[in-house]
Amino acid sequence: MTSPKESGIPRTIVAGYWLVVAGAALWVLAAVYQFSLRQDLIDAVRSSTNDPALTQEMIESSVTVTLVVVLAISVLLAGLAVWFAGKVKAGLKKSRTGLMITVLLNLFFQMLGNGWALTPALIAMSGLVLFYFRQSTDYLTEREQLA
Repeated sequence: MTSPKESGIPRTIVAGYWLVVAGAALWVLAAVYQFSLRQDLIDAVRSSTNDPALTQEMIESSVTVTLVVVLAISVLLAGLAVWFAGKVKAGLKKSRTGLMITVLLNLFFQMLGNGWALTPALIAMSGLVLFYFRQSTDYLTEREQLA
């Protein structure tokens, strides 16, 4: 593997890539952590509801389904973010837009479903910002013109 200095990739792109990867990994870990708190969430729902129609099985299944959906969407968005960041690192300028949409979707989704992952989403967003610095934009424009 060559170092960023040898390959000609600006440091802003390399740092942005690793920030996106770290943010994506941390938001998946936050979803796994939230899933590990399943019983605490079930207990909280059980103690906060007064509806006698809700059975224990209904509460358990709804909490479990919600947590599985949060985990699945977190993994999907993390995969897309890392894929788009890799495309940007490889020199594809258009992938910044896909990465921006993915990171913003994740930020919105994490605000709704998993408060633990807000900081990792902001870490990934800071990596995205680095892809829009002048040094990064000049490099990506140059790579686009060579292709």
